[in-house]
Amino acid sequence: MKQAIDYSLHQHTFLDVGSRKKSHTAYMLIMSSGCAFIRLGKAEYTVTAGNGFFIPFDCLHAVTIMPGSTYSKIEFSPRLTMTICREAGFFRMTPLISAVAKELGKWIKLGNDITLDGESGNLLKVLADQAAKLKVNSKSTSPSLSGHHQVCLSSLLKGDKVTDSKAIEEIATYTGFSVKEIESCVLMREALKLSRSGRKTPQIAETLNTTPEMISSLAIPVLGQAL
Repeated sequence: MKQAIDYSLHQHTFLDVGSRKKSHTAYMLIMSSGCAFIRLGKAEYTVTAGNGFFIPFDCLHAVTIMPGSTYSKIEFSPRLTMTICREAGFFRMTPLISAVAKELGKWIKLGNDITLDGESGNLLKVLADQAAKLKVNSKSTSPSLSGHHQVCLSSLLKGDKVTDSKAIEEIATYTGFSVKEIESCVLMREALKLSRSGRKTPQIAETLNTTPEMISSLAIPVLGQAL
């Protein structure tokens, strides 16, 4: 990042699969539309539209952004002299955080540079001040879903089948994606990881208990490119 506090707006037409790595910066991820899945250890957290998740410095994590999603990212450099939240988890989207993030998003859409000088700088400093006061919660991987439905969503993200009709309905309402769409994205997420490690499509298909034709047919619509 170029400055001590940075704002960026991201729009993903296709599935975006981040690698598992330690964060060199601390950051707030605020979903405007769609859904993100953030893996911390063995748990995977679901961040839906209108919600925010905080990643502290040196946090080992991986982020998956679902197709058609939009989110804001506010990064904080280790160079900052103020203390930033040291724990990962969901944070409450206060009216102040929402308003400032929305205003910065407007600046980006108008083609303006976001710098630490002037009005945009004042807005960034407000968010840094909020990050210093953040109280995060990581007890639940999918807030608003019942315990049983959270287990079903966790199973789905591991590549298992979910047949509970009520769970299927609740997961779709909560995430904004059908179970079929999530299944396809999870399959292609794993296929992409294997491809990055040097595996070829037939090997990937065998590992994932599917066919090369299925992998190939999903690659373009889900990933936007062939493996």
